[in-house]
Amino acid sequence: MLRISAAIAASILVVSPPAYAQSKSALTAAEIETVLSDAGLGVTMVEEARSGSPVAHVVLGDVQYWVRALDCAGAPTACSTLVFFANFSLGRDAASSDFEIVNRFNDSQVFGRAYVIPGKNEVGVDYVIELDGGVSMENISRNIARWADVIGAFISHFSADQSTS
Repeated sequence: MLRISAAIAASILVVSPPAYAQSKSALTAAEIETVLSDAGLGVTMVEEARSGSPVAHVVLGDVQYWVRALDCAGAPTACSTLVFFANFSLGRDAASSDFEIVNRFNDSQVFGRAYVIPGKNEVGVDYVIELDGGVSMENISRNIARWADVIGAFISHFSADQSTS
């Protein structure tokens, strides 16, 4: 009985090659635009002036953010690191309470890192997707959806802490 089961299993492996999800270790500007558009986001692609690397300007509801592609090479240029970031104006000078709020956010969140930009009187949050070594397109899509959650959590956290500070 065991030999028959092993023979059936072996024949299935020979007849049915395994289905692997498409894995990407870098994305071109066109692929970045497509994956963001497929997530239902309004996307405008531009090039970073100094390096020529792709940059996406994205609109998510009332929030605008950027996706910078880093670690780029080849022709067409494909990049293995995507940095999502959104900055928000404080409308005033940055205060020590802003640093405390950002630190509490960073201590409580697994995904995304918040920061203060004192010279610009802004706060922001970023999120990195690293593709080096290969990542499925499904995983990339999940990470893009997670970024929307990171922005929402940051806005909620900062707004709640601002009202109590």
